[in-house]
Amino acid sequence: MDVRYFKRVFYRTAGSIITTATKGGTYPDYTLSGWTPLPGNVVAALANPDKDKEEPADGGSTDRVVSEKVLSEITVTDFDATDFATIRGLMNQKLDIMLLDPDNPGIGFAAFGVRVYPKPEFQSAETPKIVITGERRHGADIATKPFQLVTVNE
Repeated sequence: MDVRYFKRVFYRTAGSIITTATKGGTYPDYTLSGWTPLPGNVVAALANPDKDKEEPADGGSTDRVVSEKVLSEITVTDFDATDFATIRGLMNQKLDIMLLDPDNPGIGFAAFGVRVYPKPEFQSAETPKIVITGERRHGADIATKPFQLVTVNE
């Protein structure tokens, strides 16, 4: 798999975990059916599953992962007052988040059921930005994990 640059980030109210999505629009401003594009300019996006909790598997010499967490972090710049209000309005909402590289749009990377916190960062001599963070915790034994690669069709 090649390097991805997630310049398009979409969100929707948390719902069913999907493995396919339908793309519309034109390069580089693709749309996804049923998803809302995140406003502003996405300069960094990350979604990673990671172990959350471990327990001894055999008396202490080996650990077994019993729960995972999906971490999401998205940095947005070049937003106006309307974009700022929209992004801040997402606070504490449980969302599905899809990351898409417009140059490689055949597959998206999605984190499902993530409760988000959009944190504004305003500093002198720095570009104003909003960093949206969130995580979803789940048992390691669930069948359909809340982090999925999603096939994006035309």
